[in-house]
Amino acid sequence: IPTGTKLGLAYGVSNLDTASGETNATLVEENERWTVGAYHPLTKHLNLVAEYNEIESKSHNDLKNESDSFSLGAILFF
Repeated sequence: IPTGTKLGLAYGVSNLDTASGETNATLVEENERWTVGAYHPLTKHLNLVAEYNEIESKSHNDLKNESDSFSLGAILFF
């Protein structure tokens, strides 16, 4: 790892419960995400960023959707 590079790991989950008497099972019940990132300072005001995200959504009727993404970019501090 180059000098000054920082690594990060993040996890998040959100849940949506159905109300009593609700019958719409197609609503999203849970969203879950993992993010792994590397942040490298080029200057005091500019960082290069690389992140990988793994996302999974599940509905109340157990349908699932998964997504993986990779992002490259920069952060400008001012």
